[in-house]
Amino acid sequence: MKFILYLLFFIYLLIEFKNYIFRSLLYVLGFKIDLDSFKDLPSKLILIGNHTSIYDFFISTAIYFSYFHQDYTNYVLMKDSFEFYTSPLFHYIDKKLKIISVNKNKKGLTHQLVEELKFKDNYILFIAPEGTRKYTDSIKSGYWVLSKELNVDVSFVGIDFQKKTLTLEKPRKVNFNWDLEKKIYEKEAKKYLPLFPEKCLFTKDKSI
Repeated sequence: MKFILYLLFFIYLLIEFKNYIFRSLLYVLGFKIDLDSFKDLPSKLILIGNHTSIYDFFISTAIYFSYFHQDYTNYVLMKDSFEFYTSPLFHYIDKKLKIISVNKNKKGLTHQLVEELKFKDNYILFIAPEGTRKYTDSIKSGYWVLSKELNVDVSFVGIDFQKKTLTLEKPRKVNFNWDLEKKIYEKEAKKYLPLFPEKCLFTKDKSI
């Protein structure tokens, strides 16, 4: 009985004080946060970044609860195998955190997102253009299409595991030309060293 009471109390603290808890977590992990980069953001934003480990998801979640939660609903794309376990948990912790199941064998996700978000405001959408934690020699154009279709700015989330820094690149419009947009993404991605640089096309020759 005591265990249940302690668990309920912990869940209550997590719900009521999650922004302070997650800020403290980032501090304990040693990350220095560029707070100025989180100011004066648009009401709708697509966040993009490198993705080489599951820790990227946890750090991004901590960033959301620390700095975005009050003003934004958060949409996160996740493989259906992980979504099955995490979606019920986040439903009880926070209803503003929306997990969108991704099945790589099915098409039409981009159209689904456009239809779901085109009349919404005050949201952020996390997308990893690499689409996998494994090494890949290309990035997917989903965020580029969504940005154009929804007329939403994108911002690169710079999580540097070597320097232990967190920076939000200035929100921008995507380039109309996909080849040029890829070069802009590459330039941003090379600034920050992921946890496993060898799994990222743009940092594979670097190491922590």
